[in-house]
Amino acid sequence: MSWCWPVVEPCYKSALSYFCVKVGHIWKLKKNLVLLRSALDKLIAERDDVLNRVNAGELKGEQRLATVAKWLSLVQTIETHTYLLFDLASSRTASSSSPPQDHRLSTSGCWFSTCDLSQEVFKKLTQVQSLSGQGFQDVTEQPPPPVVQVRLCHQTVGLDATLDKTWETLRKDDFRILGIYGMGGVGKTTLLTLINNKFVGVKNEFDVVIWVESSKDTDVDKIQDAIGERLRICDSNWSTHSRTKKAGEISRVLRQIKPRFVLLLDDLWEEVSLTAIGIPLLGRKYKVVFTTRSKDVCSTMRANEDIQVQCLAESEAWDLFKLKVRCDGFNDQVSDIAKKIAAKCCGLPLAIEVIGKTLASKTSVDQWRRALETLESYPSEFKGTEEGIFQVLKLSYDNLEIKDAKCFQYCALFPKAYYIKQDELVEYWIGEGFIDEKDGRERAKHRGYEIIDTLVGAGLLLVDGGESNKKVYMHDMIREMALLIVSKIRDGERFLVKTDAGLSQLPDVTDWTTVTKMSLINNEIKSIPEDPEFPDQTSLVTLFLQNNKLVDIVSKFFLVMSTLVVLDLSWNLQITELQGISELVSLRLLNLKGTSIKYLPEGLRVLSKLIHLNLESTSNLRSIGLISELKRLQVLRFYGSAAALDCCLLKILDQLKGLQFLTVTVNNDSVLKEFFRSKRLAGMTHGLYLEGLKIPFAAVGELSSLHKLEMVNCDITESEWEGHRRDQYAPSTSSNQITPMNPWFKDLRAVVINSCIHLKDLTWLVYAPKLESLSVESSPKMTELINKAKAEGVAGVNPFQELQVLRLHYLKELRSIYGSQVSFPKLKLNKVEIENCPNLHQRPVEENR
Repeated sequence: MSWCWPVVEPCYKSALSYFCVKVGHIWKLKKNLVLLRSALDKLIAERDDVLNRVNAGELKGEQRLATVAKWLSLVQTIETHTYLLFDLASSRTASSSSPPQDHRLSTSGCWFSTCDLSQEVFKKLTQVQSLSGQGFQDVTEQPPPPVVQVRLCHQTVGLDATLDKTWETLRKDDFRILGIYGMGGVGKTTLLTLINNKFVGVKNEFDVVIWVESSKDTDVDKIQDAIGERLRICDSNWSTHSRTKKAGEISRVLRQIKPRFVLLLDDLWEEVSLTAIGIPLLGRKYKVVFTTRSKDVCSTMRANEDIQVQCLAESEAWDLFKLKVRCDGFNDQVSDIAKKIAAKCCGLPLAIEVIGKTLASKTSVDQWRRALETLESYPSEFKGTEEGIFQVLKLSYDNLEIKDAKCFQYCALFPKAYYIKQDELVEYWIGEGFIDEKDGRERAKHRGYEIIDTLVGAGLLLVDGGESNKKVYMHDMIREMALLIVSKIRDGERFLVKTDAGLSQLPDVTDWTTVTKMSLINNEIKSIPEDPEFPDQTSLVTLFLQNNKLVDIVSKFFLVMSTLVVLDLSWNLQITELQGISELVSLRLLNLKGTSIKYLPEGLRVLSKLIHLNLESTSNLRSIGLISELKRLQVLRFYGSAAALDCCLLKILDQLKGLQFLTVTVNNDSVLKEFFRSKRLAGMTHGLYLEGLKIPFAAVGELSSLHKLEMVNCDITESEWEGHRRDQYAPSTSSNQITPMNPWFKDLRAVVINSCIHLKDLTWLVYAPKLESLSVESSPKMTELINKAKAEGVAGVNPFQELQVLRLHYLKELRSIYGSQVSFPKLKLNKVEIENCPNLHQRPVEENR
């Protein structure tokens, strides 16, 4: 038999090995079941932690990573299978303990089934262990931009039929370009908004729907910027690109990546070249829809069809009027008058809304009758025309008090579609003398905000809801009405407004003595030469020359401007000196922000009425000591100026008893300490620009009025922050947390950090509940914005709830913003810039899209 052993031996060894493995599995079954249950419990705990992070991310509008979604699915499957295996093992254990009928058969069957079960348990244990310990750093991500961005739209009346017709036309395959036309205020933008939102219900047909707001002075660059932002191709170099290069990038994306696009252009005043913008008019799946006041624009834009938005029918106009005025409680007499007033609005929704807001608070028959008499006094030949509509809108203006009306007129000085900061607008009004500041600037500013509320309530100003309602603007038709009002001499006042007009020199003025307010914002004016046509004296009170290219202003120009009260030369980057300014003896507000002046002109010292001087961002200015003669000065701004605070200037500021508002630049440690010792000056400081300093942090935090803070090349050490934090905050009586005794940074809105090489984090920002803008750049040791361990020691910590703008540049060690669950409810995607932060994988996104 020895001859067959070589043949049998391999089979014998293989069987023996198999048998040993099987025996091993059976031997370790109980142990492996215990290990499997423990491993599964650990995996489920990990799964729950990941799910919590996923849920937190999804609440902020993020989506789970594909790898995480797959892992969660595998965990769910293996959890189900493992519990079935536990049930099977439990039933086998129960059956093995009962007496068998056939010992021989049951033993062999039990042996093999136990072997299989043991093997399955071991296999499942290996699978569970392989899924455990993934350690996901990120579990969610910012989703791709939605195909359609839903736009807010108020309740509409009378647009349904036009919307249905427009949508039906637009859905036809052979229609590519559609024009919508109608008079201003008739509802074209509202119709386009409804069309935009209807695309939400169109699935898998289009890659992107793009909304762009145009203007009277069609600017191709601005249109390209809006499209680039929507397509997310605007990087840090975008603004440096030529128009041709921008067009190429837009065309590339719309041809190769998103060829099925819809472009919605609102408010075109003239033909614009879609090719010059970068819109590829190729293929069969693109759509272009635009609104315009002129049917001729529909023709020049080669629209396949144009649709007119008509004024409301009489019954529809009355329905809208009732909606705005809420006249359910009116008696029959008032209702009859209200119907006649609604009819006078010519079916124009804008006029109905504005008049409705104006009359909503009127309750007596006499008030309504006077309003009707005013409307009936307008010439009948204007009915239904643009000028006739202005007359209707003017009823709201005529109901304003004199002071409020002056403030409304003033808003016409700003460019079309210009968003005016409310605080700056109020400062202009105070400078003009519209609002008396003798009872203190705070009371005057509150009165200014009340006037803004009045104008908004009357429908004459609109609030920009994008930035905490801090900006206002005018509807195009309202602005045109205002310009119509101020272009004529009225009560000795006449405005000349030429904004965004491409002017290279002063406009031709037939009679300088009749113009009281002139606005030439956003032009190309380089110089104001001597002009023999200048009168011996003008009547000019207000002159806006912001954002031009001025270099020279001849002294004779100022010589005839003795009546000038407000002069704004801001952002004329090449102005280096001002001659003849001593002639501006009536001047109350002077804005030289963003100019290149090197010295304050000697003539400034005689401007005894000056109350507001803005010298911010004057990078060449050497000294501002001349302000010692400005005894009435109330507002002084030199944040970001080369003319930094010194001990001499500190004494001058302290002697200006009328000073109430201050923004400063400091670049000397000892001067900063002296500044903080002056409680009066520190208490009125709204802006602080610090450069090259070791920051006494508690003192900065205690500045009660501080709104903006910039630190460049400053040293803020960890030990100093910790020590002052303990001094400033007291332990809570109910916990181990600390609560503020006298809160730091309670009004801080904007922070800029640049080249602070020792800074590791900005945990102190948890004490800035109103922070809206944060910019951090070139701080190489910064590892996190908020240190979670330090922040957890403070009661009620919920940072960044008001943050709208975030810029993080060149932070090579930055790894975290604040844990994994921080929310940014007001942060907008187009206001986030993160560049050269290689270790930052957490990306903030807006919570509500």
